[in-house]
Amino acid sequence: MLNHFINNQIMKKSQLILAAALVALAACEKGNLDFSGPQTLDNEIGFNAVTKKATKANDAIITGAVYDTLTNNSFKVWGWQTEKEGNDAYSDINDADASNFMSNLTIEWTGGRLDRKNAWRNADNYYYWPFTGRISFLAIHPSTVAPTSTAWDATNTMPKAYIEDYTVVAKDSTDLMFASNEGARMSAALPMMFKHALSQIQFRVRTNENYAADTVEFKVDSIKINSIDLTGNVTYEADTVAWAANTNQVDSSVYYNKKSQVVNYYATDAAAELYGRALVMIPQPANVLDANAVPEDTVQTTLTVGYTMKQKNYAAISGTVTVPAPQEWLAGKRYLYTLNFKLNEILFNPSVTEWVDVNVQTINILD
Repeated sequence: MLNHFINNQIMKKSQLILAAALVALAACEKGNLDFSGPQTLDNEIGFNAVTKKATKANDAIITGAVYDTLTNNSFKVWGWQTEKEGNDAYSDINDADASNFMSNLTIEWTGGRLDRKNAWRNADNYYYWPFTGRISFLAIHPSTVAPTSTAWDATNTMPKAYIEDYTVVAKDSTDLMFASNEGARMSAALPMMFKHALSQIQFRVRTNENYAADTVEFKVDSIKINSIDLTGNVTYEADTVAWAANTNQVDSSVYYNKKSQVVNYYATDAAAELYGRALVMIPQPANVLDANAVPEDTVQTTLTVGYTMKQKNYAAISGTVTVPAPQEWLAGKRYLYTLNFKLNEILFNPSVTEWVDVNVQTINILD
């Protein structure tokens, strides 16, 4: 009798364990965030945000390969979850499908609502990896940017994003970056390598010779870029940034306008002093005046430079000079323009007109 009672209890306990296991398995198959099982820090979805390392002539507003934790950086994340594994992963997600796991979720450097150790996570809720399947993530920096659309691109088996009429305002230094990666249940933070979507522009200034030795002071008052585009449409697809509607080039932008900056002499362009601060611009093709082009180019990108020059004890002279500035700006590239101010010394080339002979009448003496 006692043995029968013990066996019944063991059977009931086994049934309870089996039922709990089935509940956990069912929750995992559905991809429910509230799945049964331990929700530990090891299972929490975390991100390891980095920026794409600079290539030659590339080092955008967020510099180097570190996504800074000290400057209130934050980005938005979307996630597409699949129950498929191996070669069939993401085959159950159709082209143009909206995100089904995370959507427009802000990620920042925070301990979250329970004040855990700081990490790249959502401040209000902790998110955990499901036991099965995989998740593909899309990220956009900064978190203040609202994309026109985000969707799944089945052809390239990864997310895509589109922003229409993205506009750069005067003196803008706001980086626009995209990242994507995918993974399954892991304890480490998921790397997110951000790619710069804009171009960066910097101006450095120098003089051709040491004019200060002649008591000449030359200052730059402003730089304006004429005939460019400040608006365009950007697509992030197949881990590539592409721009469109960025060839009208009917805008102008004041690069910088500050208290006059003295221009000093530097032996090399690389040593020249930065004027103002670096700005971001819409990537766009060169706009070079070409009468042989079809259709004919009628506008050329130029720079208008405001300057002030003072010589010795004479009054200062101010003015502007406009020079051609052909350029092609590509995403993720930094363009360093060095303005070399070459003063032409006032020299004189003296000459003398020859005496002109005039023959007068003969004067007879003592005729």
